[in-house]
Amino acid sequence: MSLSSLFPHLAGLRLEQVTLGGETVTLHLAASTRFARCPLCTRRSRRVQSVYHRTVADLPLAGRQLLLRLRVRRFRCGVRRCPRLIFAERFPKLVAAYGRRTLGQRAALEVIAFALGGSAGARLATRLGSPISRATLLRALRCAEVPTQPAPRVLGVDDWAFRKGHRYGTILVDLERRRIVDLLEDRKADTLAPWLSQHPGLEVVSRDRASAYAEAARKGAPQAVQVADRWHLIQNLVEALERCLLRFRPALKVAAGVGDSILGPLPGSSGTTLVPWQQRADAASQQKHASQVERYEQMRTLRDAGFTVLDIAQLVGATRPTVYRYLALGGPPERQRPHRSARRVLAPYEPYLVQRWSEGCRNRSRLYREIRLQGYQHSARTVSLFLKRLNNEQLSASTTGPPRHTTTGVPSARRVASLLVSRKERLPEDERGYLQRLCDYEPTIARAYELAQEFVTMARERTGHGLDAWITRATTSEITELDRFARGLTDDRAAVEAGLIQEWSNGQTEGQINKLKLLKRQMYGRAGFDLLRRRVLHAA
Repeated sequence: MSLSSLFPHLAGLRLEQVTLGGETVTLHLAASTRFARCPLCTRRSRRVQSVYHRTVADLPLAGRQLLLRLRVRRFRCGVRRCPRLIFAERFPKLVAAYGRRTLGQRAALEVIAFALGGSAGARLATRLGSPISRATLLRALRCAEVPTQPAPRVLGVDDWAFRKGHRYGTILVDLERRRIVDLLEDRKADTLAPWLSQHPGLEVVSRDRASAYAEAARKGAPQAVQVADRWHLIQNLVEALERCLLRFRPALKVAAGVGDSILGPLPGSSGTTLVPWQQRADAASQQKHASQVERYEQMRTLRDAGFTVLDIAQLVGATRPTVYRYLALGGPPERQRPHRSARRVLAPYEPYLVQRWSEGCRNRSRLYREIRLQGYQHSARTVSLFLKRLNNEQLSASTTGPPRHTTTGVPSARRVASLLVSRKERLPEDERGYLQRLCDYEPTIARAYELAQEFVTMARERTGHGLDAWITRATTSEITELDRFARGLTDDRAAVEAGLIQEWSNGQTEGQINKLKLLKRQMYGRAGFDLLRRRVLHAA
């Protein structure tokens, strides 16, 4: 059996000797031909000048490191006009000129480097029989070709963080093929616009509401339709509603005090002493609130003294939106107490479980099966914990008298703002009741609720043709926050209307950012932009 039949990449070489040394196998090879071609003039030569040996690492053999000991001949070129007098024979199908690894091993190491990066890739390659350092593996990654993606027609643009709050880059995603097209080192319009101008086939650019991306799209792709991302639009609406609700904190309290709060404790739960971590959280909350009140008083004093909002922001060390928000409050900000519990998935079935428990049914598996028939789709452990707590409360009530009810919690303005843009039919009954009580108590919130539902309905059903009418209603609603939000939409009206009509959005782009973050965190401190870009484009 010939050597080339076992090792096809060694065709044209003859095996002279095989040596074993520990975990290393060395094949001593030599060329089987009597001539070689000059790399410049490509003429044949048979005049051997000298001989030397060259060691090349190959793919592992049976888990052992495989080395190729090549016997290389130097030849004299017979062409008088050729500038190369002496040349060494080469093996282009086996190893590159001056290379120390075969083409096969180099390709395998590139795959490992793209998949795992430097340190993890070096550990795996060493275990597989191809020992290499992390620095050498990263150099191989840098030398690899960056795959090119076809020109996109629909492009998603968003920013991503090298370091959150300090340095950001730009990710470009082909929304049709669902692949990353390129990464840019910053999120400036001057960087994105030239890239867009190099791709004249762009028809749609989906983006968030950043002014830099809007300007870049106007300059680099004027023929493309700009689409504002619907999630960011709804997020801006939630922020406006939150600022509005901060002016109506008493109304939030009154609505939470009627019936069961949406964030209240389990029915019939007794008052308990705070555990140590809750005590520490409560103390930290009080300390934070004290600093907020002090800052509020400073802002009020400076405003009464005639200082502008910009001066107040610089003196107090806050942003201008924070100064506006504090000055709009009717009094010092109230302390936001940490919520003791979140909305419970078992809440709709608790009355039935309490009734069956009081009737004497103590079989927890049976009760779980009964509520499963009623539509409960979560774990049996949740039911078991609730019944255990119910049993303990009954035992404590029989020894210490009736339980003392704790004060129900008040949902934050952010939480209520999220409820105002949620689908009514998907909200639990207690949350719908809370919103109903809130709207009955405060007409301004009722108008904001109506306008918010109209806007999110436009976003969900792609009925953005009614945007002008909605903006008119919002600006005449006498709700300052929604008026400001609506006027902000007019500054980017074409993109907003397109976002409320077309199917494209940045949801796919956000998913690709998650993949990018995974690769970046795998690389630890070696995640420079060039390496990160190569790995991301290769993964795409």
